[in-house]
Amino acid sequence: MSAVAVLNAERVKLTTTRSPLWSAIAVAVLSLGLAAIQASTVYGPRPLEPEKAAMGVAVFGVPVLMILSALTVTNEYRSGLIRTTFMAVPNRTLVLAAKATVAAAFSSFYAAVMAAASIVVAHSHLEWRLVGGIALYAALAAVVGVAVGALLRASAGAVAVLLLWPLVAEPLLGNMPNISTRVGPYLPFGNAFRFIDVTWLYPYYAMPWGPLGSIVYFAGVAAALFVAALVTVNRRDA
Repeated sequence: MSAVAVLNAERVKLTTTRSPLWSAIAVAVLSLGLAAIQASTVYGPRPLEPEKAAMGVAVFGVPVLMILSALTVTNEYRSGLIRTTFMAVPNRTLVLAAKATVAAAFSSFYAAVMAAASIVVAHSHLEWRLVGGIALYAALAAVVGVAVGALLRASAGAVAVLLLWPLVAEPLLGNMPNISTRVGPYLPFGNAFRFIDVTWLYPYYAMPWGPLGSIVYFAGVAAALFVAALVTVNRRDA
C-alpha cells in the first residue's frame, strides 16, 4: 500500500469517529469561553493583548488535541483494530508516521482557527505570527500525543500523561525554589510557551536560546519521543 493510501486511510479513520467532534467542541468552549471572559474583565481603552486572548487555545486547547492524537493509536489497540492495520500495512513505521501526519495537520489547522477566533472574540488585534506559532506548536504537540499513545497503548495512561505533563508537572518543577532556575529553561512545554509568547504558570527564565531555539528544542523532544515510539512499535507484538 502506498504512503498516500495509508494517509487517506488514517484520515478516514479520524473523520468517521466521534472523537474529533467532541474534541473540537471542547477546544472551542475552552478557547472562546476564556477569551470572552478575559475580554469582559478588561478596563480602560486598550483591548486585551492577543497573547492573553489566545491563552485558552495554547494552554487548554492544545492538550485536548494531544489527547485526540493519542486516541488515534490507543483506540486501535483497545479494539484490536491495530492488528488488522498492521496486516494491511506491514510497514509499521509508515502507519505511525501517517497517524502523526494526519493528527498534526488536523491539530494545526483547528488550533489556528481557534486562535484567530479567540482573538476576534476578545476584540484584540489579530496577529498572524501568534496564530502561526500556535499552529506550529499544536502540530508538534500532536506528534507528542501520537508518540505517547504508541508507547503506552492505554487510553487512560496516555490521557493522564498528556494532561499532567504540561498542566501540572512542568509548572510545579518550574516554580520550585531550589531547582527552577536550573530545570526551567529545559522544560519542553515551557519552551513552547516561550516561543508563542503566551504566559502560563512559569516564571521568566534566562533561556540559553531565543524563541526560535525554544521551538526547535520542543521539536527535538517531539522527534525523540516519536523515534522511541517507532522503535517500540516495531519491536513488540500488536
